[in-house]
Amino acid sequence: MNDPRSRLLPLLRQGEQLLWAGQPDPRVRFTSADAFLVPFSVLWGGFAVFWEVTAITAVRQPLFIIWGIPFVLVGLYFIFGRFIFKKRRKRATIYGLTNSRAIVCTGDRSVADSPVIGMPTKVDRARDGRHVNVTFGYQGLMGVLGMYQNTGLDFFSLGMGQAVVFYDVDDTDGLIRALDQARIG
Repeated sequence: MNDPRSRLLPLLRQGEQLLWAGQPDPRVRFTSADAFLVPFSVLWGGFAVFWEVTAITAVRQPLFIIWGIPFVLVGLYFIFGRFIFKKRRKRATIYGLTNSRAIVCTGDRSVADSPVIGMPTKVDRARDGRHVNVTFGYQGLMGVLGMYQNTGLDFFSLGMGQAVVFYDVDDTDGLIRALDQARIG
């Protein structure tokens, strides 16, 4: 992976200083939403496989067999695929905090930012204290659909005014110090 600072420096505006740069920890797999999503995905996938096996062995109707295939594929994504997608996305994501903005770069083309000064900032520490999530700006509908963020099911909230968020940062002290420095101005 490229150095986070080298990827962020070309994005800085005139007079802007990079206070902190980092990445999400790809080893963090689960969020609090998974308390619901894991059982749901197992039920969905189990029923879809049961349907498909029954359609193939007992019913033997092409329509029923074809009808079940998308549900099996969605079930497999819910159970396994979303974790693979989430890990790949984390490895391609860079976070940066400047004296005026929070920046999230995902891949080579996606850049989102939010002002730091004058905007609400929410800091959530993990139970073990080793990771932190920081939300910048107003959440809007993210309060309702935000449960899908950072789960691999992020597409459920696309186009809903997504907030700029640093997920699963393991440099908690460095980020909090930089955030305090940015707020002071």
